[in-house]
Amino acid sequence: MPFKLKVKSDGKETVYERKEEPMLVNLIDALKVQHLEIEMYSDPKKPPTDEQNTKHIKLMAEFAARFWGEGLTAEDVLSGVSAEEGFEQITNGIAQTLNMSADDDDESEDKNPKK
Repeated sequence: MPFKLKVKSDGKETVYERKEEPMLVNLIDALKVQHLEIEMYSDPKKPPTDEQNTKHIKLMAEFAARFWGEGLTAEDVLSGVSAEEGFEQITNGIAQTLNMSADDDDESEDKNPKK
């Protein structure tokens, strides 16, 4: 399944497509995102800080730029990818790189309801 990312730049929309499987360099980038997410959400009494949220989005943009390549930069991703569909496309790329479903966290919460 090809991975696609829509990026708007100068009023034009470009769809970047990746057909090959994720490489080790992509795994390193995905692990950075995952590590920060664990840090951000490990204490349910302490919500993520503004700094953590900013770093999270920047790490995701760096992942996307290297994952889709073709001259795409992290700045292109930050300024040209939508907050909804684009975020989901990047999240799916990260999940596939980590060999997991983007919905894994949601499923685990459903299987163990709080009483």
